[in-house]
Amino acid sequence: MPTVPIAKPHAADRSVLAALDERMQSFIRRQEMMFVATGDPDDGHDCTFVTGGAGFVRILSVNRLAWPEFDDASLSTAVADIAHDPRMSLLFVDFARGAIGLHVNGLAKVLDDDAMRRAYRKLNLDPSFDLVAERRPARWITVYVAEAYLSAAGELD
Repeated sequence: MPTVPIAKPHAADRSVLAALDERMQSFIRRQEMMFVATGDPDDGHDCTFVTGGAGFVRILSVNRLAWPEFDDASLSTAVADIAHDPRMSLLFVDFARGAIGLHVNGLAKVLDDDAMRRAYRKLNLDPSFDLVAERRPARWITVYVAEAYLSAAGELD
């Protein structure tokens, strides 16, 4: 099957950023779902729908995102893929406000809960992450943001 190139904004358009600006960060904090795409060079690609309460994806810095992962979650394939190829793409879509899509591409890393809490001590001060559904996350998926861009002309705010 022939490959069809997918057009996306170019850096010259000033719409591709190397970090998340304030509007993007605010948009992500409001989201209750996202799509996670990973790839394994030997086994193809995988796209997974992930959901949580608003703010389940944490903004650790302008170029670092993370979310908790539980043993029974649907990202077991993604976690395995990260070990082979850390490249990851995230898509946040706000269907209620005009199907605005925020794409985030970067490199992922998996940390167990204790290592994550040592590396990002602010998580220890956040009571919403002490227990989620009466249990702690088994691990966290972190993503270093290489680029972020909008796929729709809608407003983030």
